[in-house]
Amino acid sequence: MPGTGLQFRYPSAESQGDALATPVPDEAASRRILHDSLETLIKLLERIEPGMRGSVLLLDGQTLHHGAAPSLPPAYCRSIDGAQIGPQAGSCGTAAYRRERVIVRDIATDPLWDDYRQLAAPYGLAACWSTPILDLDGSVLGTFAMYYDAPRVPVDADIALTETATLLAKNIIKRARSATALRVRTEAAERLAVALHESEARFRQMAETIPVQVWTAQPDGLLDFVTRRTADYFGRPPQDLLGNGWAQIVHPDDIERASERWTSALASGEPYEVEFRLLSRDGTYRWHLVRADPMRDSDGCIVQWFGCTADMEEQKRLELALDDALADAQRANKSKADFLAMMSHELRTPLNAIAGYTQLMIDGIPTPATDAQQNFLRRIIKSQQHLLGLIDAVLTQAKIEAGKISYRITDVMAHEILEVIDPLTAPQRAAKKLTYDCEGCDGTLQFRADREKVVQILLNVLSNAAKFTPSGGSITVSTSKPSDRVGAFSVRDTGIGMSEEQLRIVFEPFVQFDSTLARESTGTGLGMPISRELARGMGGDLVATSEPGVGSTFTLSLPLVAPE
Repeated sequence: MPGTGLQFRYPSAESQGDALATPVPDEAASRRILHDSLETLIKLLERIEPGMRGSVLLLDGQTLHHGAAPSLPPAYCRSIDGAQIGPQAGSCGTAAYRRERVIVRDIATDPLWDDYRQLAAPYGLAACWSTPILDLDGSVLGTFAMYYDAPRVPVDADIALTETATLLAKNIIKRARSATALRVRTEAAERLAVALHESEARFRQMAETIPVQVWTAQPDGLLDFVTRRTADYFGRPPQDLLGNGWAQIVHPDDIERASERWTSALASGEPYEVEFRLLSRDGTYRWHLVRADPMRDSDGCIVQWFGCTADMEEQKRLELALDDALADAQRANKSKADFLAMMSHELRTPLNAIAGYTQLMIDGIPTPATDAQQNFLRRIIKSQQHLLGLIDAVLTQAKIEAGKISYRITDVMAHEILEVIDPLTAPQRAAKKLTYDCEGCDGTLQFRADREKVVQILLNVLSNAAKFTPSGGSITVSTSKPSDRVGAFSVRDTGIGMSEEQLRIVFEPFVQFDSTLARESTGTGLGMPISRELARGMGGDLVATSEPGVGSTFTLSLPLVAPE
């Protein structure tokens, strides 16, 4: 029944003293070495980038802890120590949560800093760019942040510096953790080696106290010892489990796999780990995790296998329950998608018929309509188009949730987009006598995006701007180039604006803001969340800033065509 996780070597009398004398840093020393190494790295980076104040935070579960920040005020470092990561947790907490770089140009206005702004303000911290420190498997080790005393965005050199910094910080953190792991393994190995050498009887007594099934095997794989606890658990005399006797309690469907793995471990000397079912004393088969590690002498030869067997039946049942729940959720999601597709067809057919017959009546077929009737008929057409728009929005949201949105990425010129959206939004602007200005746009910007989806996003943003801007107001469209690889469209209005709470939820599905300006044309509350997801699906983003009574600005950023 091959069991645990550490490799042990029996030291020779000559080498034992030298091995025990090898210095391994204790926990406090390991933390100190890690802090000093990170601090040295940050000081070097600060010399390369004058005016920048660096910081490294270490991730423990869902919590960030202070690693090193030699130029930040100690009081500020203490105030953010222990901060939870999340979708709106400052620059560092958000970067760790998203597993991607977060650029905050202005801490004073960025909503990501709503809960932390008061902590940063007393120390003149104005901008913060944070990059997650990722291990090779994608797990987050911590974050590297660059603070500045004035609002600003990074240039290519800054991005390159952060990439170098995170790489070096990752190596420092992993080296420190390796030292800690080595210390733990060394201490455990020394304790167990001493116990084994003191006496076989003491080892067996210790094995009896471990709350799992413990056993040992000879180098050829035959079991030569099982604890009384193990024998009692399986309801058999210990001698029945020795040698190859353990195979008789393995589930018939698992015995071939368990034996093949055991034979392979014996041949390679690699640790053995496998899950299979064993017959318990009550006559039922239960899942177990079985692990074994070789114990070697000073020459590297295997002298014994040390193993343990742990009951994992409840964990298996939980995994099966989770699998069933996931399958149920997937079926429910498919049913929802099928239902929406069916409803789309069932609703579109009569709606299209309504539109067709109404248009015929407007055109005077079969008889001319009076002016009053024409007015009612146009209202019917408008309501039909509005309802079709609602259906399209719900279907698009369902496709996004199911990951079924496809993108046709091509090179798109900014002027092509502007030429489309201007006439399409003109009637809505004219109805409220809104001024429109796009003179500040650079029509030569060339994006890598799906042309139709860019138009869809900007039409939605412009429609909302017109909807929430009082008569006589203005809408301004501009372009910018935050970096060599990213371009942006910005739509600024002089509308009613949004509160901080509204700004926080503006991209959440089915959110609608109560406003007398928009009551006549309420929708599903899906326009903004759909627009943001479409932007992110093209490698960009859609963000918003706003001030009540002043207006709002929505910025769509998209990748630019790479220079040749």
